[in-house]
Amino acid sequence: MAAVAADPAAAAIPASAEEKETQREAMPDLDEQWRQVENGRERPLRAGESWFLVEQHWYKQWEVYVKGGDQDANTFPGCINNSGLFEDQINWHLREGLLEGDDYVLLPMTSWNYLVSWYGLEDDQPPIERKVIEVSGIRKVELYPIELLLVQHSDMETALTIQFSHSDSLDLVLQTAREQFLVEPQEDTRLWVKNSEGSLDRLCNTQITLLDASLETGQLVIMETRNKDGTWPSAQLCGMNNMPEEDEDFQGQPGICGLTNLGNTCFMNSALQCLSNVPQLTEYFLNNRYLEELNFRNPLGMKGELAEAYADLVKQTWSGYHRSIVPNVFKNKVGHFASQFLGYQQHDSQELLSFLLDGLHEDLNRVKNKEYVELCDGAGRPDLEVAQEAWQNHKRRNDSVIVDTFHGLFKSTLVCPDCGNVSVTFDPFCYLSVPLPVSSRRVLEVFFVPMDPRRKPEQVGREYGNTMKDM
Repeated sequence: MAAVAADPAAAAIPASAEEKETQREAMPDLDEQWRQVENGRERPLRAGESWFLVEQHWYKQWEVYVKGGDQDANTFPGCINNSGLFEDQINWHLREGLLEGDDYVLLPMTSWNYLVSWYGLEDDQPPIERKVIEVSGIRKVELYPIELLLVQHSDMETALTIQFSHSDSLDLVLQTAREQFLVEPQEDTRLWVKNSEGSLDRLCNTQITLLDASLETGQLVIMETRNKDGTWPSAQLCGMNNMPEEDEDFQGQPGICGLTNLGNTCFMNSALQCLSNVPQLTEYFLNNRYLEELNFRNPLGMKGELAEAYADLVKQTWSGYHRSIVPNVFKNKVGHFASQFLGYQQHDSQELLSFLLDGLHEDLNRVKNKEYVELCDGAGRPDLEVAQEAWQNHKRRNDSVIVDTFHGLFKSTLVCPDCGNVSVTFDPFCYLSVPLPVSSRRVLEVFFVPMDPRRKPEQVGREYGNTMKDM
């Protein structure tokens, strides 16, 4: 549930006395009205569904009317009037301290729709819709939703007051902000929240609820929009701008972008350039498919931080607005999770690549709960059948874009020298060490020393085979 507090939705009501009279004639009899409304009230609450508030005074008058049995009685309640529940009739905020049974009754959507269709709703009054939330296993109707102040990073002065349920996800907050601030579909955005100390915290996991994120009424939520060059405005304010001044007006071919060495970090830059030119992986990040698969709860991952840092780097590299960038933010993120890469010394490129691929895999692993899987043996079955079973078992615990792109199976065959039993297994791999090719012929410098002492030794350079006979 998301609603702009200053723009309530007006309910449809009859426009004239004549229409009201026609509406009354279309009502079911009083006993049927009572049955339809009360049957809905008796069912249990279900998390996520909507219930509506009706002022106790109006509802009691309606009860007297329908129980009296006279459809033309003077006790006719008229349009639903909830004015006594509102603090004001501008923002339509509810009064504090309202109690169910004393001030209002709760009706499910079906019962509410019946009453509105029969009696209508007072002019300009919004329906008071509230969601059922579940807290510590207890379901209850959320009477007072959270009111957040939404602003854009580029305009901190213009704030919109929006109501959300505690059970709404942060993704709904983000989508609502995008709609309210007219953000284009292709633009990337993210959320920050101002905490009680006045500093800003990133709201990384947009799949959790506002209750889990500990957001409260009155908090300022800031939507940040990515720059066209792939950077974030907040990074520039923190002095982490990766774009040199002379490149501000540059526009070149996407992907043709250098990485500046930070000390002896050519080992990292060479690995990043290789990964950046893997089409499947780069398109995955450029098209924002990674956002749907970030795994924030994987104990083997980096809470999505490494994947987000790599995504930022890819978007900057492929924006076409850089001749070169300084990957200091990515370098700091790698050093934060792998202390061996702290500093600016030389390291092994394959070691960095191994850490990066493993980290991206765990940050993007689609498997949330890894199950125990037993290793399978060939047992005489065809290789295709054994390989398919091994791959399916592997993906029951490991399923990500890294697995889709880089993982494979390595066939191992063991033969028992005593009984001759053959065991065939297929083991997953991400890195495969292969030997360098060795030529069957080689060039050697040979000193020829004749048996005749009167002749001088000679140095002869020739291409020979692998045997002494060839030489």
